[in-house]
Amino acid sequence: MGRCVVFVLMWMGVSIAAMADSHGVVGTWTLEVDTPRGIQHPTLQILANGDEYHGSYTGQRGELKIDAINVDGLTFSFPLKVTLPMGEMDFMYEGQVDGDVMTGEIGNPGGTIPFSGVRAD
Repeated sequence: MGRCVVFVLMWMGVSIAAMADSHGVVGTWTLEVDTPRGIQHPTLQILANGDEYHGSYTGQRGELKIDAINVDGLTFSFPLKVTLPMGEMDFMYEGQVDGDVMTGEIGNPGGTIPFSGVRAD
């Protein structure tokens, strides 16, 4: 009987960990980014395919595909290349998730900009 209880507890722990991970960074997020041009509210969608993550970023310039998102537990990062009137600019998003709230920083040639977000789905 003792082994059975240990097995059930181990199985429950694995199931709970899997549920927490599936709800971690994966989902659709409404972000708030305070830019020099005012507060923006882009949408970030993070999808999982096994251990690989990808998604999209939709803002004033339309939808941009994100081919690869690095995820480590509840932290994530991804590069984003945006075409602006002055040319292409590279951004690096780095953040973490705590339940239904996301926070992080966007690295750019001029420094970093903080962002926050809430789970939209």
